[in-house]
Amino acid sequence: MAFSDFKNTLEVAQKYGLRINKMAFLPNIGLEIPLFLIEDFQYSLKLQKPNPSEIAVSENLISPMTRFVAKKHPKIIPWSREYYLEVDKDLVGTPDYLFSYTPYPHEIVLGNPLICVSEAKIDDFVKAWGQTLAEMVACQKLFPLLTVYGWATNGDIWQFGKLENNIFTQHSESFSITKNAEQIAGILDWIFTESVQNAEAFLAKKK
Repeated sequence: MAFSDFKNTLEVAQKYGLRINKMAFLPNIGLEIPLFLIEDFQYSLKLQKPNPSEIAVSENLISPMTRFVAKKHPKIIPWSREYYLEVDKDLVGTPDYLFSYTPYPHEIVLGNPLICVSEAKIDDFVKAWGQTLAEMVACQKLFPLLTVYGWATNGDIWQFGKLENNIFTQHSESFSITKNAEQIAGILDWIFTESVQNAEAFLAKKK
């Protein structure tokens, strides 16, 4: 079984004994985005094909946004379909996006905490969240008690969640890159900041 075999969050929750909660947990903040980047998002959406591929959406919308924010966090290492994650036969695969922590800015080292994951799905958020949550569980099994953040997106609509202990909380509001681009950037910035702090606290407890 692979991450992509999970069809929804309930299936993951039943298999791994999780509780599911839906509530607002993200702060109402924004991060200023350069005008050219917003114009690029608008251009990409305007020219988007009726049935776009996940790779096209990732390249045109998701990667530019996550890369813009991740550059502000030198202890965050982004992996785009590059990190083969394997915990056991049921938790295995390559996430669309995975973010790891490094104590040394910009130094890529394997074996450090895996703190965020994301999946790109074209208008199938139910399956996207099943896959994302399975990947969050995998990250947490490798680094027990670490809070893991995740998000699912079709490029335009973004949804966020976190896995803390055995509780998966999905934020109750979705965000559109056409209307809430700076809010999405602000949320990603907040998540990366929280994730670095959580990773450092996690590693400090292990010493």
